[in-house]
Amino acid sequence: MMRANTRTDTRNPSVDLPAPELGDFDVQQYSTRRRFLKWMIRIGYGAFALAFALPALALRALQTEQQGIAEGDVLVFASGNAGAQAGTAVKPGDIPEGTGLQVFPQGKTDNQSNLVEVVRIAPGEGVDGLVAYSAICTHLGCAVYAKLNQAGHIACPCHNSQFDPANNAKVVGGPANRPLPPLPLGLGPDGSLIASGPIEGPIGPE
Repeated sequence: MMRANTRTDTRNPSVDLPAPELGDFDVQQYSTRRRFLKWMIRIGYGAFALAFALPALALRALQTEQQGIAEGDVLVFASGNAGAQAGTAVKPGDIPEGTGLQVFPQGKTDNQSNLVEVVRIAPGEGVDGLVAYSAICTHLGCAVYAKLNQAGHIACPCHNSQFDPANNAKVVGGPANRPLPPLPLGLGPDGSLIASGPIEGPIGPE
């Protein structure tokens, strides 16, 4: 009959010796190695998943960046305009001569770079007498005031850069070194203001 837990003495094959038992140190070492291998496998899976996730996140960020003002976008009131409900479409009659207000393209209000200052510099029908510029200062990228200052200029609250809306938003004060880029305007079927193209130039500081 075979006896368990025995081994044969090589010097005397007829003598069976007790089999060696696995010590505590060997058990701990084995367990530590298993845990180490499990962690390595998990790290490998994580790195594999990350390799697929990063391109997707980059693509999503790129798509978000591309949501700028485009031809045909309806312009709606931004928050902060006195007496106007944010998100409603703007019509030329909403802007008296010598005043300005701020708008966003409808559906793209989550992109601060889309903020636009619209100013009526002269009386007129439709878009006549209206001009529009990016509301992002070309100095350090702050949003300009919606309301014109006493001189009729667009002013930035951060470092007091000032732009003349009646003269292509030329810099007339402060540290900004280039004008606010313009936005061409048009009218939609219902008479609301729309963008007839994208902002014509770099937005904010270069």
